[in-house]
Amino acid sequence: MEGPKKKTAKKLNNFSSFMRKVIVDLGARSYPVYIGRSAIDKIFSIKKSNLPSSLTPLFIITNSKINKIHEKLLKKLIRDFKERVAVHKVPDSETAKSFAVYIKTIKRIARFAQSTKPVILALGGGVVGDLSGFVASTYRRGIPFIQIPTTLLGQVDSAVGGKVAIDIPEAKNIIGSFYQPRAVLCDTRFIKTLPEKELRNGLAEVVKYGIIKDRLLFKFVESNLGKILKRDERALVSIIHRSCRIKADIVEKDEFDDKNIRNVLNFGHTFGHAVEAASSYSRSVSHGQAVAIGMLMASFMARRMGILNKADYDNIASLVKRVAPETSIKGLKMQTILNALSYDKKFVSGVNKFILPQCIGNVKIVDNIPSGMIKEAISQFK
Repeated sequence: MEGPKKKTAKKLNNFSSFMRKVIVDLGARSYPVYIGRSAIDKIFSIKKSNLPSSLTPLFIITNSKINKIHEKLLKKLIRDFKERVAVHKVPDSETAKSFAVYIKTIKRIARFAQSTKPVILALGGGVVGDLSGFVASTYRRGIPFIQIPTTLLGQVDSAVGGKVAIDIPEAKNIIGSFYQPRAVLCDTRFIKTLPEKELRNGLAEVVKYGIIKDRLLFKFVESNLGKILKRDERALVSIIHRSCRIKADIVEKDEFDDKNIRNVLNFGHTFGHAVEAASSYSRSVSHGQAVAIGMLMASFMARRMGILNKADYDNIASLVKRVAPETSIKGLKMQTILNALSYDKKFVSGVNKFILPQCIGNVKIVDNIPSGMIKEAISQFK
């Protein structure tokens, strides 16, 4: 086993350097994703080349935690920008993606930039990015925004692809739009300060990419989990770059999620979002943890239905549990989870739709799975 593991690590390390770039090719809406140490410094060249000179005010949406941890970096950014800047702080939780916070943010922008369109900068994790993008897509029928994700989850997944949204109590991301950023800056310095739980949240999404599209990436995480958890720079750049490339390839083929291609990105999220909603978006169940649980449930169904072989099922279950050890949903009611599932955007005319793995590196969309099978999958984790 040692030989293949070393070979896998060597191959994927070819993706590594201290600055990588991915272009999300969407014609007029194309944009770069920069990955590496000091990627945030690219904002100044992006401003010159990609933003009209009249759009000079900068409206930064962040939260108190990010503001405190990265205060020096934020102050330097504001100082170097040399234009009018406002910093708007939102709650450090999923509650930031609410109508109340959305309206409050819109009003603050209107007061700040009455006679012009500002540039929004989303400085934070997936919650900040989702809210900021939705605000940008709706304020004055659309203003430019730049994503600077500060979590691994944001860097490998939510900041890329243009899906922006807010929540209602019944369901997550149910109100949203497709709105692409002008750029995504994945600065690995932010990852160095992440709590391990947040790092593992992002790793759950990386494992997702391995399962849906890239067995090599899956094996790389399997072999290098220790290095990743120690924030090894090359390992981080490797997994972020590869994840962004996979997502970009999928988004380029199905930007508006209407060709049944982009659905594969929801592997683990169908169950995962229902678990989050059932927990009332409590901090006790993080997004990464919910996605990990969702991947295990979907893989269990695939195995029970004969779609996934035992060896790959065992490998998926083993790595997911190594990445996200907390997979119990003991306190959540079965019916509450089922009710939340019914709001899933992929379910049409009462017909459910799940993304199930066929093997590590390939998934398929399966419709109309019997309710008994869904309940059995949920029951495995209660």
